[in-house]
Amino acid sequence: MSRVFAYCRVSTLDQTTQNQRLEIKAAGFAIEARRLIEETVSGSVAAKQRPGFMRLIDRLEP
Repeated sequence: MSRVFAYCRVSTLDQTTQNQRLEIKAAGFAIEARRLIEETVSGSVAAKQRPGFMRLIDRLEP
C-alpha cells in the first residue's frame, strides 16, 4: 500500500494553499489530513528551517 504525503506552501498571508490542494486532488491523489502539511513561509527559508516541512518529515513512515 502506498502512502502519499503533501506539502503545500505559500509565501505570504494573502495567499492560500487551496489551488495546490485542488491540483493534488485533480491529479487523482486522496491525501489523508494527517499527511497534508500547509504553511506560510518564504521560499528563501531553507526547507529544514520550515516548521511545517519538518513536521512532514517527522510523519514519514518507513
